[in-house]
Amino acid sequence: GNWQRLLSMSQQPSGTGAGEACETCCGPVEPPNKISLIEPKVFLANERTFLNWMSMSVTLGSIATALTAFGKADARQAGAIQFMSAVLIITAICFNVYAVNTFFWRRRSIRRRDESNFDDIYGPYSLSFVMLIALSCVFVSLILFRLRVLLFFSRGP
Repeated sequence: GNWQRLLSMSQQPSGTGAGEACETCCGPVEPPNKISLIEPKVFLANERTFLNWMSMSVTLGSIATALTAFGKADARQAGAIQFMSAVLIITAICFNVYAVNTFFWRRRSIRRRDESNFDDIYGPYSLSFVMLIALSCVFVSLILFRLRVLLFFSRGP
């Protein structure tokens, strides 16, 4: 009965595959579940990128903190230095928020085994723009401070 039918199906002409033979006797054949293993290097690459962004954030925060500490020593420069440190702290917070958000977004995508691209197209560009604005503000405040000092000393006694 069944054995003879299975044997006759296994001797199909060369144009038909084994999948077609199983469909005739057992019904439609579903492809096997795709079991994809996630290599540890994918998780480690995500963590390494996160740590690099956090390192940049900590560096900016450290520079801002040092500026604040040294700015209190000289009363004439206190306003300009406080402004520079505030701009750098805000930039460091932006870097920190971006790093945490991107890390968890990529980790969630990796665990779900999404086939989508893990690249963030707009994040680095926007952070570069924020950094450009921050450094421009620091540069402009430094130039204004220097001009104010030069004007003050050029007036004479």
